[in-house]
Amino acid sequence: AIRPEIMDRLRLFVLAVLVVVITANSYSPGNAVTTSPAKKNSQGAINILEMIKSCIQDVNCDESRVLFLKLLQNPKDIQINSQYAKNVEKRGKIDLAIATYERLKTLEPNNEQWKINIERIHDLSSPPETNMSAVLGARIDSNGALSPDGDGNGAEHNGSIVLTLDQKRVLGKLKYQITSQLYADYNHNDPSSDLILVALQFGPILNISKKWKVRTAILFDRLTTDRNKRESFSYSAGTLFNFLNLEKGLLRSADMSFYHVDFWNETPGKDAWIFTGSGVLEYQEPKHRYKFILSPNVTYNRAKNGQGSDGLRDLFYEIGFSAGVSNEALENIEFGPTFSYSYRNYTDYEPGGNINRDDHNFNVGLQATAINLIPGIVILSSYSFERNKSKLDSETYRNHSLSMSIVKSF
Repeated sequence: AIRPEIMDRLRLFVLAVLVVVITANSYSPGNAVTTSPAKKNSQGAINILEMIKSCIQDVNCDESRVLFLKLLQNPKDIQINSQYAKNVEKRGKIDLAIATYERLKTLEPNNEQWKINIERIHDLSSPPETNMSAVLGARIDSNGALSPDGDGNGAEHNGSIVLTLDQKRVLGKLKYQITSQLYADYNHNDPSSDLILVALQFGPILNISKKWKVRTAILFDRLTTDRNKRESFSYSAGTLFNFLNLEKGLLRSADMSFYHVDFWNETPGKDAWIFTGSGVLEYQEPKHRYKFILSPNVTYNRAKNGQGSDGLRDLFYEIGFSAGVSNEALENIEFGPTFSYSYRNYTDYEPGGNINRDDHNFNVGLQATAINLIPGIVILSSYSFERNKSKLDSETYRNHSLSMSIVKSF
């Protein structure tokens, strides 16, 4: 494939040749000696102007031809170049559109819009992408049931599998991303604690500036439990907004979602509208050995009026953050500590009663990542200690967790 800058030069050369040919036709060999270069250029410009006028009057001469002739007459005119770029892009002439925007970028180097248009067209003209990944995991919890302190904490063993299919396709002038996922978690001790989640996200990817692109999506998921009965547990539907920084910067990404969750056999005290927001801030020290990541988050769970089956209401807001340090110990092995904290405040926890609840949740751990120790495989392992402190003794617990996952992308 010919690079855009080379295509641009070829087209400028063709334009120059056309001007020379038109100019050459404006004089005869008899007066070639006495005709000055300035006069020849002037005569060529007059001929192009006459061609433009003739084309405008001709019903068979379309807008594209008029714009091309105007571009011959004024190759440095910003407005004409912009109109021509939009015209050829609309007609599917991607190479011509890119070459014209490249010329505009040369004429106006400080105008970021031309660079944005070039990247947008490159993105739309890229071939469809399909990515698949599979994750196999195992986890041991010292208190998987999250039982209250001193209330017979019991160890649990879980196995899980995650299958993800991610596709990017171009429809019209927009690129769309479709993500589907299957998550299954098997609880060795209690079948009723199994989880099977099917999720789907669909929406366009938009370039909103030179530095940022946003993915907007409609999301839907369905959750069932108990591998023996496969009972419906809940479903949710809503919207997702994922902002991604295309250049280097402290803020790498931001996410917002707004959705409704409906519990299958629950009363309105559990069903809720939920808003979530989070961001990822990343700093890598100059030698690229250490990476620091901070992710603040906020959640508002607007549970409906009424009580759940337990007589309580899940209306709450939560603020918190997670942080981690990654150290590149070897060429393909990274490890580092993690820490997270969240504060959750329940409002109207017992409708009509006087039980109040708020929780402080602490989680400290260590994680390690091994890449390509086994070719094409990523191995993730982690240990964490979770401590939840609540106003209610029944909701105060502690839990140690050890997990390992194997990730394969296709």
